[in-house]
Amino acid sequence: MKIGWKKNVAGIINRNREIILCALLGAAVFVYIYGVHVLDPGYTDWLLTSEDGDLTQHYLGWKFYRHAPWRFPFGMIDTMAYPNETSVIFTDSIPWFAFLFKIFRFLLPARFQYFGWFGIICFMLQGGIGAKLVKKYVDSAFGIVAGGMFFVLSPVFIDRMYWMTALAGHFLCLLGLMFIVYYEPVYQNTKKAVIGWGILGMLCGGIHLYFLPMCGVILLGFVLLDAVKGKKKWKALLPLASYLAAAVVTVFLFGGFASGMKAGNDGLGYYSFNLDGFWNPQGWSRYWKDMPCTDSQYEGFGYLGLGLLVLCLWAMVLWIGGWLERKDGAAEKEKGAAKEGNWCQRHIQGMVWVLIGILTLAASASHVVMYGEKVLFELPLPSMLYKIWSVFRASGRLIWPLVYLLVLGAVCAGRRRTGRRTAELALAVCLILQFADLRGMLAEKNGIYNQRKAYQTLLPAEGWAVIGNETDVEHICFVSDMVGERKMLFSFGDYASDYGLTLSNFYFARSLEGKEIEARDRALAECAPDTLFVFFQNEKQKCLAYPLNYYEMDGLVVGCSELLGGLEPISEKELAVYRYDMGSGRYLNNAEVTEEGWVIHSYGNSYGPYLYAEPGRYRVTAAGSGMEAADVKCYYNHGDNVLEPQNLTVEGNRVSYEVELAEPAADLECTLWNIGGGDMFVENLAIERIEPGQ
Repeated sequence: MKIGWKKNVAGIINRNREIILCALLGAAVFVYIYGVHVLDPGYTDWLLTSEDGDLTQHYLGWKFYRHAPWRFPFGMIDTMAYPNETSVIFTDSIPWFAFLFKIFRFLLPARFQYFGWFGIICFMLQGGIGAKLVKKYVDSAFGIVAGGMFFVLSPVFIDRMYWMTALAGHFLCLLGLMFIVYYEPVYQNTKKAVIGWGILGMLCGGIHLYFLPMCGVILLGFVLLDAVKGKKKWKALLPLASYLAAAVVTVFLFGGFASGMKAGNDGLGYYSFNLDGFWNPQGWSRYWKDMPCTDSQYEGFGYLGLGLLVLCLWAMVLWIGGWLERKDGAAEKEKGAAKEGNWCQRHIQGMVWVLIGILTLAASASHVVMYGEKVLFELPLPSMLYKIWSVFRASGRLIWPLVYLLVLGAVCAGRRRTGRRTAELALAVCLILQFADLRGMLAEKNGIYNQRKAYQTLLPAEGWAVIGNETDVEHICFVSDMVGERKMLFSFGDYASDYGLTLSNFYFARSLEGKEIEARDRALAECAPDTLFVFFQNEKQKCLAYPLNYYEMDGLVVGCSELLGGLEPISEKELAVYRYDMGSGRYLNNAEVTEEGWVIHSYGNSYGPYLYAEPGRYRVTAAGSGMEAADVKCYYNHGDNVLEPQNLTVEGNRVSYEVELAEPAADLECTLWNIGGGDMFVENLAIERIEPGQ
């Protein structure tokens, strides 16, 4: 028995050695790009320090989900937008991974992440499944491995990893292609097709929803193949039913239909695929220049890589040559072929690929079709179709199945016409060219990820620990728009999840459609003692409307109806004063920050702070030196309403003036200009309401 078992395992390994090798090479490429630090499950700082913030969103979504109590549906979280419930789907936290690890959360360390291992698994599957696809058409070990590596070195795949991490699960598209490539030996069997497509539907629904339409397009090709080549009627629809049912059930169980979030989003036609996308590197190529496209069409990034572009041209030349040869003897072949079956059955494989290509291209290009910066045409859409399509507004992503069809075609086409040695030489040269073309971007990613980073929270004040440990606060309610200040929001997310507190809002993939604002207003009306309210400094006048005790911490104002431990509250008078942060250059032009304050160079200025201001009289004061050449301006409503300075005093070490505000302003701005030839030094700058409005 033991010997037989070992022989079976050895036989499986021997039959799939190229696939296993390509999977291992995929892992090696992952380590080459990202290093090994990200594979440490306890190392989370790299996720909290991501530049674009999406990685942090994914990690904090998992962190909140991990600590949230079990609910039904299983993917629901009630702590990220309290009291509203949201789904782990909408933080792109790879729901299947989040769910599985939550089951074993009691075994996990306090800090735990699975995103590093998700990445290496994706690279291994990308290589292994890619090699399996190539193996159907290529009979040499080198050709299979080299061909599989083109899937790994695909820019559209690497581009998404650790940017929108769940969207790096491109192996799902490759699995979809497997059903067509291996139709006759395996998936012509209806039972296997139904089970396989059902599993794929579950995977897509629990990794990222955008893979549902991608694999759905491939499934339509499979249904056509099954109906024509398999000569099936209604049975050909069973895999479609299985896929849809499995996807719907998975999304339901993860809370996709229970969160009440907006299904669609604005942007359809903007985040699309540009028809120059296959050869537009968008910064990924060392040799090929970027081509025109709109800023929003980064979602339609479809660059093939220079090596694959050359291989595509090579394959196209070989295919055209073969077609011309076949055309010469077409009449006689057609007569012989007519006896073997009808035209559709003989050409169904090609028809399926064409169908998938056309549908993928049409869906990704959207109704606004562009080449470069030019709009070729725009199709009017019925409102219902527009609404449905807007669920997948970033339509440019839908080009990925066609990208992998081109990879498969370029690798496998024309091999019989050139001979094995020539074909393998072409593969090797183009693979080297592919790597060389992408090496600059791969090195850039290595520089970002292949190092251990230390996360620094934006909430270092000791008062936060006091609130978390020594008070009855359970909820954090953002009165100001914290979602617009992403890094501060993430610091709150890390803090709240550590102390078991809830947040009133977060950065989600879909909108809560105003539910978070309704919940905020209800909380402000109640001012419950278990709720901490958070205001921006430039909106601290809003605090005057609520009977709370207020505290200043880390550039924010927080309020609670109960006193917070031993923390010292600020006075009501202080709430009427806004002081610029002299250690920040946020509101400076042609100026710099020093230890003493600001240095505003000639014709530089300070601006902001876009103050929320109630009607009344305000005094603006600045102290420093070299201020005799100062000029001041004050306005609101995006600069449309100008306030005339009164009682203006401009001296060498001081500038002071007053303005009268007759109505509430959401963005009061006071600018200080240096119109002299030398530098102006500003030690402090403040805006104070000295009289309330009538």
